[in-house]
Amino acid sequence: MMVFNQQEFARLVINELSSSRTGRGFLKKYKQSEVREFVENYKLERNQRILREISQSLFAKSPQYQRLLRYFSDMALFSHIIAPIKDIRKLNKNKVSKQYAEIGELLKLMNLRHEMTKVLRTAFLEDTFFGYVHRDKKSFYIQKIDASICKITSVEDVYNYSVDMSHFQKDEKILPTYPKEIQVKYRQWKAMKEKNPTLEQWVELEAKNTICIKINEEMLESFPPFAGSFDAIFDIEAFKQLRKDKEELGNYMILTQELPMRKDSENNNDFMIDLDMMRYFHNIASDTVPENVGVITSPMKIESLKFDKDRADSDGVAKSERDFWSGNGTSQLLFNADKSTSSGLLMSIKTDEEIVFGVLTQIERWVNRYLKFEYSDLMYNVRILHVTHFNRADMYKMYLETGQYGIPVKSHLSAVVGLDPIETMNMAYLENNLLKMHEEFVPLMSSHTMGGDEQAQATSTTSKDKGKSGDSAEGRPTKDPAKISDETARGKDKPNAPTPK
Repeated sequence: MMVFNQQEFARLVINELSSSRTGRGFLKKYKQSEVREFVENYKLERNQRILREISQSLFAKSPQYQRLLRYFSDMALFSHIIAPIKDIRKLNKNKVSKQYAEIGELLKLMNLRHEMTKVLRTAFLEDTFFGYVHRDKKSFYIQKIDASICKITSVEDVYNYSVDMSHFQKDEKILPTYPKEIQVKYRQWKAMKEKNPTLEQWVELEAKNTICIKINEEMLESFPPFAGSFDAIFDIEAFKQLRKDKEELGNYMILTQELPMRKDSENNNDFMIDLDMMRYFHNIASDTVPENVGVITSPMKIESLKFDKDRADSDGVAKSERDFWSGNGTSQLLFNADKSTSSGLLMSIKTDEEIVFGVLTQIERWVNRYLKFEYSDLMYNVRILHVTHFNRADMYKMYLETGQYGIPVKSHLSAVVGLDPIETMNMAYLENNLLKMHEEFVPLMSSHTMGGDEQAQATSTTSKDKGKSGDSAEGRPTKDPAKISDETARGKDKPNAPTPK
């Protein structure tokens, strides 16, 4: 007689059906309920740091969040012009031209579209971009400074910020990776700190070399612009995991093997086969079933149990994604298909553009502040036009139609098509004065390029040519056979059909 042994029977469960949920948490460090509390209590400095950290993690893990941020940060084309701020008609012509060319060369060196797009990506991710300008004769680069050691401390056209010098006390080896101004001011601060232990750790950097751009300009607290959507992102991932669980459950099966027992025996657990024989047949069964089938040996009746796929509403993921986009005020049509109108999509884009235009105004003010430090007698300002990938054609059409009435917008047109001011000036000189392309490239003859006498002569010649070729000199010419429609061609083949004109 085989005696029942709990441990021996436990070993006979070959395939474990309850899979280990590794990585089940979307963010391992924070739960969804904790994120809600961080958003609600964003005024606390600790929570601001955590929200920036969560925003960075979601950017890496959530494709919806990443595309949302790239949509806003990559929208602007940074088309710009150089506009006078003084009456340059009364100033020295050579001096006016010289400063225009110098500013144009500086803007070309700055490469606004590339550098400022990087600024916007960080700003929309963390709310505030803290940067330091590195410039020489041949290069211009903006170094990002970690927001955790920066704080807005003053306003000079745009924000200025200070750096926490106590951060470098923990590890001075990282100092060489920071700008020289920070290195010098840290050593000065450290020497003063030894004499005065209560010295403030925040030291403001020179406005000339710094840039600080903030999306939520109306508040000093750091709050990621789309932190309100964090909860919706967690919902999307939760529904995805739920859908995955349903799919896995639908593919599971359990097979139970019944152990024969002596029915007339007075002893409990009186099996008819011994342990070795039972294990032998159990192993044979477990070796033949696929991985998603579990084999259990027990004295119960043999039967198969299959978990059929749940046919309940599986629209949870789609609904949570719709909630995410609608919660951010951005049309879902920009990123995937859904029923809506083109006019509704266009208006959604226009409202999104207004958000970006507000940040462009900040960047424009910073560029002009940078020019003020460069020129004591500044005669020009930079204007960043409100041009995006979406409204580029409309802006070009507006400036073109405006220019037809004599309004000076040639620089605007050049900026919209992607030319910098210095490129516009030099390309005009190159094509007109050096290469004389306006003389070499002769337009084709048309009513737009001919005078009245030329048009009359061309009309007479054309009429004679038509008479020689057999075509009627009056009325329209015979239609090109390649452009005749199928219906016209079929009608032409019918008996007594009129010849199409």
